[in-house]
Amino acid sequence: MTKKQFFTLSGICLLGCMLMLASLILKSHKAGVEWDGSSYNIENVNPVDAKFARPYNETLDTIGDVFVVFSGLIVVVSVFTSFFASKDKSKGFKIAFVDSLILGISWLYGNSFYRMLKILAGRIRPYMYFENPSQKGIEKGDFFLSWPSGHSANVFIAFGFLLTWFTVRYADSKLKKPVLTFTFAVCVTTMILRMLSGNHFMTDVLSGAAIGCVSGYFISALCYRINGEKK
Repeated sequence: MTKKQFFTLSGICLLGCMLMLASLILKSHKAGVEWDGSSYNIENVNPVDAKFARPYNETLDTIGDVFVVFSGLIVVVSVFTSFFASKDKSKGFKIAFVDSLILGISWLYGNSFYRMLKILAGRIRPYMYFENPSQKGIEKGDFFLSWPSGHSANVFIAFGFLLTWFTVRYADSKLKKPVLTFTFAVCVTTMILRMLSGNHFMTDVLSGAAIGCVSGYFISALCYRINGEKK
C-alpha cells in the first residue's frame, strides 16, 4: 500500500467516523417519544406492510439478534482462515489487515446511514398495532424506530463485503459459491425473523437490505480499487 492509497483510505474511514458521530449526535438531540397507551390503527399502514405485520415475539427477536452476530462471524472466520492458510504470514497479515479495515469502513457507512434514517423517519414498529407490544421497546423509546431495519442492513453488509472480497481475493475459490449461498440464506432468514418477531414491516427489511448491500458491496469495492486491487 502506497502512502497515497493509505491516506485516501484513511480519509474515507475518517468520513465514515464523522458520519457515525453525526448519527450519534442526531440521536442525542432527538426528542424522545412516549407511548400514551392508546392503540395504533393498522389500517393507517399501507396494504402490503399491513398484510405481513405480526405481533411481538421475544423468542424470534432474540434469534434474530443471534443471526446478525452469526453473519459477522462468517466474515471474520473467512478473513482469518485465509490468513492462517497463507504461506507467507507477513504478507497474509497485511492482506488481512486491509480486508478488516475495508470491512470496518463498510460497516461505518452502512450503520451511519440506517441510524440517521431511523431517527429522521420515526416509523412505528408493527408490534405497536397489536396487543402486548414489546415493553422493552416502549421503555427504551425504541418502538418508533422501525424504518429501516438495522439487523437487515448489518447482515447484508457482511454479504456485500464477502461478495466483493471473494471476487477480489479468491475469484476461483471452490468455497466462494457455498459460503456466499449460506451467508445469503442467513441474511434472508434474518429478514424473515425481523418481520415474524413484530419488529419490522416488509419495506423496513427490504430498505435495510438495500442499504447493507450498497455499503457492503460498493463501498468495499471502491476501497479495494483505491488500494489497487480491481475486481
